[in-house]
Amino acid sequence: MVIAPKLKIYGIVAGIFVLGAGAGAASGYAVANKRLETVLREDRPGMGDAHRLEALSAQLDLTREQRRQVRQIMDRHRDENRQLARAMFEECGGPLQDLRARVDAEIRAVLTEAQARRFGELMEKRGSRFPLGGPGPRRRKGD
Repeated sequence: MVIAPKLKIYGIVAGIFVLGAGAGAASGYAVANKRLETVLREDRPGMGDAHRLEALSAQLDLTREQRRQVRQIMDRHRDENRQLARAMFEECGGPLQDLRARVDAEIRAVLTEAQARRFGELMEKRGSRFPLGGPGPRRRKGD
């Protein structure tokens, strides 16, 4: 059986596309796991806290004394934070998803039928982008 040259070229291009998509997905997965590993590593305690402290300091214009106090607070809660973060990742966010479902149900209870439909659409969109709930829809001016 002789395959037309154009069909052969299309097959090659499609194959390259599939391989590229697979490689892209694999590299994205590897990068995400590497970042998660960095966050949960035991040998670099407080790296996330250091970034958070710098951000808070810049945004709130903290004094030297306030920075010291905030650092002490973060240090005091570091182990608990690490344990809870690890548990959350290990449980795949189950408790967080349960909470979000309860909150969403309470919100739906105060909405009109049309608002509830729109809310469902927004939450569906949120869920596809952020499996653990994510930031949700943005607020409009005046809300």
